[in-house]
Amino acid sequence: MHRGPEHHRLACRVLLAAGFLVLLQPSVHGQIRPKAEALAKAPPDLVTQVGRDPFTYFRFVNRPWIERVCDRLADVHDAPTVRLHGDPHIEQYAITKDAWGLDDFDDSARGPGFIDIIRFLGSIDLATRQRHWTSDREHLWNRFLDGYRQGLSDPDFQPPEPAIVRRLRAQAPLTRAAFLAWGEGQMQPMDAATRKSVIDGMAAFDGFIRRGRPELAPGFFTVVRAGWLQLGVGSAGTKKILIRVQGPTSDPEDDVLLEAKEAVNLDGIACLERPTVAAAVRVIDGTRQLSRLKHDILAVGPTMLIPGAARRSEHWLEWWISSWEPSYREVRLSDLRSVKDLAEIAFDSGVQLGAKAPEDSSARKQALSCVVSLDGRLRKEASAMVEELLAGWREFARR
Repeated sequence: MHRGPEHHRLACRVLLAAGFLVLLQPSVHGQIRPKAEALAKAPPDLVTQVGRDPFTYFRFVNRPWIERVCDRLADVHDAPTVRLHGDPHIEQYAITKDAWGLDDFDDSARGPGFIDIIRFLGSIDLATRQRHWTSDREHLWNRFLDGYRQGLSDPDFQPPEPAIVRRLRAQAPLTRAAFLAWGEGQMQPMDAATRKSVIDGMAAFDGFIRRGRPELAPGFFTVVRAGWLQLGVGSAGTKKILIRVQGPTSDPEDDVLLEAKEAVNLDGIACLERPTVAAAVRVIDGTRQLSRLKHDILAVGPTMLIPGAARRSEHWLEWWISSWEPSYREVRLSDLRSVKDLAEIAFDSGVQLGAKAPEDSSARKQALSCVVSLDGRLRKEASAMVEELLAGWREFARR
């Protein structure tokens, strides 16, 4: 990616984050480094975790990673534009009582498919290092790419349910009361003005949703409790609010948790298609096209959730709202018992991306041809990207 003279004059930045003096430089050839503004917004305990664990670091630096992929593959001009997950990796694989697959489409956009492919290959590489399965990396890469090609070739193909899905479902689920209590425990205090804005925002949201969902009970979106939310790694710097609403009846047992989230700003990433819709709509479009996990509530939210919403670049802050499913569980690397577990997730994730990302048969055929012809290049670039990421992580951890 071309970098102007001003960028080079700012080659070293100083940031006070998490109580440490952290010297930050922009991502350069040889290192992938976090953005200073992302670190400034991250909670101190997350900054510490980022410095301790390379996979957490990988999750934290998605935007610099994508920018580097665009830079490294700038010479590839025949890759079709597809719907991207934007940040697919092993710990984005999620399970509910009746579905499984990649979730969390905050960074969904349109661009060349190699962005998602290299990202997932990179996550496999890092997982094999953490679990001491490095001799199986090529086999696991093969499984992901096999799945991706299978999905492109036959979008109706139904992969078998991975064994880890059955195993994690068998663990004792939370009761709904426990789920709601846990959710309230995640809510961070907000001032009275913000709380009033949330209540007003949900009243406006109620009117908007009811036009398409008249079957929802009156009072469904009445706010019971709300607070700031600080969960997440890649989304740590994104404003989020967790809201408990009344749901279908006045019985507290059927209350519903809604997450209102600021849409991620992807402006300026070279190889992504310039969006023609609002950022929040981009996220919802990606979720609807790519996800296997369904949200009962999924819609653009009112900007009035934040009083006096400030401008970001030339755009108002935009929000989207989704309901939380009590049975939802994301896979963690520690859940993987064997290479077979990882191989099944890799294949299934490849199928999902290959089957759902291209939007028509012509794009699907072109994408398949591109993946086949670039196979060796994709592996080479993923390997190089991981080395650059680890170099950046070691420097970050050292400082």
